[in-house]
Amino acid sequence: MKQRSKNILITVISVIFLCALTAAAVMYAEGRFDKAPETTEAITQRPETDPVTTEPPETQSPITVPVSTTEEVFDQNEHEKLLSNYSVMSDSFVQSEEMYDPGSMKLLRLTSLSLPDSDDENDTVTKTKYIVTYKGNERSFASEDVTEKRRAVDVYMGMLVVSDKGTLSFYNGNGELLYVYSGEEELRFAYERDGEDRPQFILGGKYYYIDEDEKDLKPSGFDPRDGRGLAYNYPSYFGKAADQFTVFRSGNMYGIKSSDGAKFRNAIYQEAYNYSEGLGLVVYKGDVCYLNEKGRVVIENKVKTEDLTLVGCRDEGGIGALYFDGGYVRMRKIYKDIHSNVIEDKDILVDTAGNEFKLPTGCKFEAYSNRRILLTKNGLYGFYATKGAWIADTVYTYATPFYEGLAVVGNITGRKGVIDLDGNFVIPLSYSHISVCSGGVIVCFSPDYGYDVFVKAAEK
Repeated sequence: MKQRSKNILITVISVIFLCALTAAAVMYAEGRFDKAPETTEAITQRPETDPVTTEPPETQSPITVPVSTTEEVFDQNEHEKLLSNYSVMSDSFVQSEEMYDPGSMKLLRLTSLSLPDSDDENDTVTKTKYIVTYKGNERSFASEDVTEKRRAVDVYMGMLVVSDKGTLSFYNGNGELLYVYSGEEELRFAYERDGEDRPQFILGGKYYYIDEDEKDLKPSGFDPRDGRGLAYNYPSYFGKAADQFTVFRSGNMYGIKSSDGAKFRNAIYQEAYNYSEGLGLVVYKGDVCYLNEKGRVVIENKVKTEDLTLVGCRDEGGIGALYFDGGYVRMRKIYKDIHSNVIEDKDILVDTAGNEFKLPTGCKFEAYSNRRILLTKNGLYGFYATKGAWIADTVYTYATPFYEGLAVVGNITGRKGVIDLDGNFVIPLSYSHISVCSGGVIVCFSPDYGYDVFVKAAEK
């Protein structure tokens, strides 16, 4: 009897074991035992010093910036009171594109120009829009030209642009006239600068710049293949050659040379960008790499490049890519399972060793500039510093990245204002439209009171 019971027990255990083995085989075939998602970004060579990974404190208390939740209607007296807080731009000051510093700079009003009250009688402008689409979890990028109604007053790389029925007048931050264009063909903004930092325009498929001395439009000979990578209202210092290396082009390929003119790396790269903070981005056989000052690869991202840029967008949607800023840069990262299925496709922030910056819990990365990360959480925007502290909690319904130390934010009422790098308001939530800061110039619009222009200025 005991032997029979023992045989039955062995049989039962054997059946259970076979069932478990069969289930495991089925789960393996379905990919249930895949490892943690594999990233296509890998360090191909260890950095020469041990990297320090930034870990923002999870318990850091955010700095809450007050946001109105009721409709703000400013009457004429309130609007005038708001403007009275700002001195008027004068010859004692000059516009500055440098990072905003409340200790050495002032935000002044430009009052010397008569500006339109509305955009009602304005012409149109052609802009390039960048479109992101998804196939499953993987992104693809495309661009198209769209026609929009031109704002009567706008900014372009430090110039104030006033439009009147097709005539464009360009001014600097002191209100001095730079050039007037009244041709029949549209003068497009290229959102590029040439090697002499001059903002570029496109007319008849060719590139031009404004000669401020002769107040005329001159051919520039600019080649967009030698641009700085991203096309938006960036200041002249963005993306310039740093350290001892510069990029050169030979045919359709790029190389790197040292400050004495000697070739540091031959022209073997599909793309190459100026060094920033000791590292330079190149694209070699489709792979994105960062080289150190010895020409060694310290970061490699095996995400194949798109036809546009490494993050997919050339406009402000790609801010933070290509050049290091405060020890960090934006990169694209794709997670795949062992069957090469894309699990996640996103942009991240990495340090000079390729280590990913850990974002606050529940937040999504949107943009990076001026050492400030634009984040979203539950559909709202906020800013976080790379040192591990909140600048502005995720309470805004609208936000731009920081430009020259200033960012535009908006609340649920549709009112917009401007904050500095510490989250303090320098322009209160008072306008329906505010441009980004471009070369120190900011354009604000209210349907009730028209346009106001502010200038980020330093004493001469």
